[in-house]
Parts: sequence; C-alpha cells; structure tokens
Amino acid sequence: MKKRLSIDNPFFEFMGRLGDMLFLNVLFLVCSLPVVTAGASLAALYQSFDDMAEGKFISAFRNFTSAWRKNLKTGTKAWMFVLLSGLLLVFDLTFVGSMRRGANAAWGMIGVGIGCLLVVWEMVFCYIFPVILKGETQIKGMIQKSLYLAVRNFHYTILMAVMNLIPAVCFVLGGRVLAAVLPLYLTFGFAFAAFVQTFFLRKCIWMNENGL
Repeated sequence: MKKRLSIDNPFFEFMGRLGDMLFLNVLFLVCSLPVVTAGASLAALYQSFDDMAEGKFISAFRNFTSAWRKNLKTGTKAWMFVLLSGLLLVFDLTFVGSMRRGANAAWGMIGVGIGCLLVVWEMVFCYIFPVILKGETQIKGMIQKSLYLAVRNFHYTILMAVMNLIPAVCFVLGGRVLAAVLPLYLTFGFAFAAFVQTFFLRKCIWMNENGL
C-alpha cells in the first residue's frame, strides 16, 4: 500500500507533469497577451520542456519565466519577423486570388510563387525559436539555420508544420470546429504541441552536437 501511494508512483508523476503542462500553457497565453512577446513565450515553452527532459526542471513558473526573460529581446525580434512576413504573404496571396478572376494565367503563376514562399515561411517558423535557444541572434542566421534544419529533418518538419497549422485551420473554418478546439488550446493545446515538438527537436537538434 505504501509503495502504491508513493510520490514516485508513475500515476503521481504523470499527474504532476500534466499539471506542469497546464500551468505552462497558462503562462504562455498570459505572457503572449501583448502579442509582440509571443516569440519569447514560444522560446520559453521549448526551453521549459527541454529542461524537463534534461532533468533541470524546477517548476513551471521558475523555468518558464527565466527562459522568457533571457530570450525576450531575440525572441521578440524573431517573432516580429515571422509575424510581419507571414501577414504580408497572406495579404499578397489574397490579393492575387482576387485578381485571378477573369485575368490571364500570369496571376496564377504569381500565386503559385507566393504559395511556395508560404511553405518556406512555415519551414522557418518550425525551427526559428528553437534556433535562438542555441544562441543565434541575427535574423539572417536564424533563417539560414532554420531552413537547413527543416530540409535536413524533413519528416519532422512535416509533422511540426501540421501541428502548427491546426489552430489557423480551425480559425478559418470557424463555427463548431473553432468552438470545439478553442477550449483545448486555452487549457493545454499550445503546451502539448511544444512538448511533442520538443521530442522531435531533441532527436534532430539538441541531442546532436553538430545539429546547428
């Protein structure tokens, strides 16, 4: 009986990790409210789960806030780049889509080109915040290393891209789909996605000294 009720019991360990994940999700949402700080929050999520895997995890609040403060400047720089470039590409694709109606095939080719740029953008997004955790501070270096890792680990990149696109797709679909998914992301969804992606990242980057 004593063994079953021990705090080292797998059940209690699982519940503890679940609680950490829920709290990390809340911290991520709160620290992302100014919008411009979302990049630092993403970096802090990845760092917290990597600390957890390395046995360096003390508490959700302490690990997250420490990583958030450390990566605030670089994370904000990376976030502003991906946010503004992503919005520009979406606007361009929407504009080209409206111009294609009744126009020549040239607009269709332009649309394909912009679509390809959006794919490259998503590949960069998958790795740019883990990259800054390795000490990269320049946008050019972030993009180069992110693309290198995205191509080198293409199978992981596809899985990560699909996970990252789920909230956007649900937002576009709206209605019942958004209503069903939104509570999940508000409770643990963002943290869960970062947790799974950290598993991939440790296999292709953080456990490989030559990964970057």
